[in-house]
Amino acid sequence: MRHYWSHGEKPRRGAHDFLWALWRWSALGFVQPDGRGAPRDALAAIRPAAKRVIRGCRRLVPGGRPSAARLGFGYGTAPLANAWFERGMPVHRHYLEQFLASSAADIRGRCLEFQEDSYSTRFGGSRVSRVDILHKEPDPRYPQATLHADLTAANDIPGGAFDCIVCTYVLHVIPDLDRFVAELHRLLADGGVLLVAVPGITITYPQYGELWRFTCEGLHRVLARSFGAAHVETRPYGNSLTAAGELRGLAVDDFTRGEIDEHDARYPLLVCARAVKAGREGAR
Repeated sequence: MRHYWSHGEKPRRGAHDFLWALWRWSALGFVQPDGRGAPRDALAAIRPAAKRVIRGCRRLVPGGRPSAARLGFGYGTAPLANAWFERGMPVHRHYLEQFLASSAADIRGRCLEFQEDSYSTRFGGSRVSRVDILHKEPDPRYPQATLHADLTAANDIPGGAFDCIVCTYVLHVIPDLDRFVAELHRLLADGGVLLVAVPGITITYPQYGELWRFTCEGLHRVLARSFGAAHVETRPYGNSLTAAGELRGLAVDDFTRGEIDEHDARYPLLVCARAVKAGREGAR
C-alpha cells in the first residue's frame, strides 16, 4: 500500500489524496495507456476500502449519488470523452432542449431551420405549417434542404417569409455576424421570432471552423443591432460545475437534477436568445 503512486502516480500528502488513490486503483483499475496496471492481488486487497470511500463520498453530494466519472474526472489532463454523445447526452444539448421547450409557443407557422429539421417539428408540433431547411449550397449529403443561399450575400429568398427561425449552433461559424443577423431579421415576418443558441464555455473543434464564443451581453449586442435592444432577451444556461464537467467529458447523467438546473451567468455553457421582429405582434 505504501507504493500506491506506482506506474506514474506521484506521491501526495494527506488522507484525502490517499483515499482518492484508493479509488483510482480499485474502480478505475489504474490501467495505463500501454496496458500496465495494478496487480490483481493488490486490486482485490484495496477494493473493499475503496468502496467504503465511495459510499462516504456519496453522502457529500446533495441530491444524489455521483457517477464513477464524477469521482475521477479531476485527474489527468485528458478528458473522459472527446466526442459528443460518447458517454451520453451532452450537457449543452440538455440546456438547448430546455430552452426550446420553454419557447415552444414561438415555433409556429412557417419555420426556417439550418441543415435539418431537428427542432421545429419536434417542439412546434401542430403549430407548425411548414418547415424550410437552409443550406449555403447544394450538398448530396443533405437532400432534405429546401433552400440554398448565403445569408451574408444577396439572395432571392423573399423578405418576411417566416414566422419563426430556429438558429442553433450557427452564429459561431459565421464570419460576418452583423450581415447574417440583419438577413435573419429581413426574412422574419412582422412579429416573427428568432430563437438562437450559441456556445459559451465549451470545447473547440478545429474541423468545424468555429470562430466565436459568446456571453449574454455579447449576444445581446449582436442581435440588438438588427432587432433593437428592447426586442432581444438572452438567457444563460449552466454553472461552474456543469461547464467544467462538460470540458472534462462528463454527460448529463453524471450530475444531479439540482446541479444541472442551477444557472450562473458567470459560467454560461450555453447562451440562448429570443429576438422579435417589431410589428403587429411584439414581444410576449
